[in-house]
Amino acid sequence: MRHPNRHPPIRMVARISIPATIRALVVVGVILLTGCGGSSKPVAVNAPPDPSGADRSACLKLTAALPSSLGTDLARRRIRPASPFVAAWGSPPAVLSCGVPGVAPSYRPDVTLSVVDDVGWFTEDRGNTVRYSTPTRRPQIVVILPASTQAFDVLATLAGPILDATTSTVP
Repeated sequence: MRHPNRHPPIRMVARISIPATIRALVVVGVILLTGCGGSSKPVAVNAPPDPSGADRSACLKLTAALPSSLGTDLARRRIRPASPFVAAWGSPPAVLSCGVPGVAPSYRPDVTLSVVDDVGWFTEDRGNTVRYSTPTRRPQIVVILPASTQAFDVLATLAGPILDATTSTVP
């Protein structure tokens, strides 16, 4: 039995009509703010390169021209320690380093490079990652990609800035 001084709870329901375009903009904003599922933590880089002279200038030109994205789920990320010669995208990260000294230990001048948009890449499978380097360009570029990443699309996206900033060492 109900107590005589108690009233039933009052429920107020307000219907607000929000146009579909506004709802879509809110959803896109939330996705952008959350980083599209990517990581907001900086990518840790061990011993970033520190080129000098012409290589330094070329690397600064390259990194200034790098895109903010390399494709789906490959948005630009911060790196730690900060370096103007290293860039990272996505999670797990794709990492580009410019001005890397030396060449890969297994590289030989007679090996056939994979050429993507006029940039020759030496490929080394490292299990979960693949290391791509440009032993016939100066300064040398190294790109480490997760093995699951579509390499051709990434290397094609990077080709233009690399060609503009580096020079061939092959006649």
